[in-house]
Amino acid sequence: MHKKRYRIIHTILSIFCIANPLLMQAQGVDSLLYRQLPNYPFVIISDSVVTQPPVITDSIFDETSRGIHFRVNRTELLSDDPFISLYNDTIVPFIKKNNLILRKVFVKGAASPEGPYANNVRLSQGRTKRLLEFLNSNLDQPIEGTPLSSDCITEDYAYLVKLMEQAGAPEYNKVKELWEKCNGDERLCKQKLMAMNKGITWRRLLKVYFPTLRQSRVILWFSKNPDYITPKTYSFTSETKMPEVGIIPFQSELKGLDLETKQYTRRHMIALRTNLLHDCLFIPQFGFAPGVNVQLEYYPLSGHYTYNMGFTFTNHRHWDVHRFFQVREFQLELRRYFKGEGAFIGHYICAYADGAKYGIGFSETKGWEGEGGGAGLGVGYTCNLTKKGNLRLEFSLTAGVFITRYDPYVWGNPINGTIDGLYYYDYHGNASQFKERNHRLIWFGPTNAGIHLTYDIIYRKRKEVIK
Repeated sequence: MHKKRYRIIHTILSIFCIANPLLMQAQGVDSLLYRQLPNYPFVIISDSVVTQPPVITDSIFDETSRGIHFRVNRTELLSDDPFISLYNDTIVPFIKKNNLILRKVFVKGAASPEGPYANNVRLSQGRTKRLLEFLNSNLDQPIEGTPLSSDCITEDYAYLVKLMEQAGAPEYNKVKELWEKCNGDERLCKQKLMAMNKGITWRRLLKVYFPTLRQSRVILWFSKNPDYITPKTYSFTSETKMPEVGIIPFQSELKGLDLETKQYTRRHMIALRTNLLHDCLFIPQFGFAPGVNVQLEYYPLSGHYTYNMGFTFTNHRHWDVHRFFQVREFQLELRRYFKGEGAFIGHYICAYADGAKYGIGFSETKGWEGEGGGAGLGVGYTCNLTKKGNLRLEFSLTAGVFITRYDPYVWGNPINGTIDGLYYYDYHGNASQFKERNHRLIWFGPTNAGIHLTYDIIYRKRKEVIK
């Protein structure tokens, strides 16, 4: 009777493990002792008594692994890759603080399908090596001698199919069928994929999915150090009651382990900026001419680049002294901050393009009206004014080219000298032949300067890992 009950429980347990592929199957009840680190499923923790490594199938690896992305045709690490800060700032401190032992490394390096096949072999091998070197850099546990499951996938079509499935791509079924018919032959799959739909599919994959394939991914297995905690022991007889499956779920809380994670409760997404020099503008021969200067800056989750757009509006009209300062300007700007990892602080360089419409007058005989546009480069520096970093002070200087077409205007008729209460273009030719914007000016040199106040108006939570 006891044996029959044991066989029934064992059968139910086996069926449950098969039904849930994320329960890494191992010998005996070891599969119940594996746990994924909450929020970081590529780190697996087990008790020290576990003897068999988790079985990582290709589908499980594609679902849970994380890694480092690479530039096209390069094997060097990108300092601002999200995985680097995650590993250095969160995973390694957790491993060291809880005295965990590295038991096995599962790693795959790959290249995207474009480019010569032989070169992609070199890239996949180099990227696998770079990831292992990075993992070993500050763990204080040499990976040399640790069991290693390493696979250099030259052109990862299986992962491409997985990504298309997750994205609900309309051509997913066709690409999947093509890959299955090639029976793992990467060269043949590449040839057929490039010919599919007259190359339209290939170009779409190149743009949307191939950048994600340029990475080296990893799953790490750690166990508790038996000298650090008291290990559990298990013995099984025919009368031993098997543990309930729900007692130790695979993704349960890791009791006894202290996970120190960075808390990013607020992360700037869009900031509002104003240029104090524009807000308190003083112009010789005119006087004070403050205007409204509004800029919006968008911050991605990581990297070096931000995107800006701004608008300047000034509308001063002093009819009694014939002084006017009316400007409408729109500007787009791309910034690159030198400090990476999504900090967006410190020194930066920028490129901009702008367009403006203006009407400026200093006296009865000095007035100009026109439109123009330009582009150029700039430098700047940003520093925090508050501990949260939501209020910042910035300094900037730009230089470039500004091209404008304009017409001068005067008070009164310039031909007969009559003062009739109207403004006229300063033109002395035949009125029937007059065309607007007869004058042109090209300016090379400084184009703007700024002392800015920047305040975050929209926040978001920062994601530690971008798959």
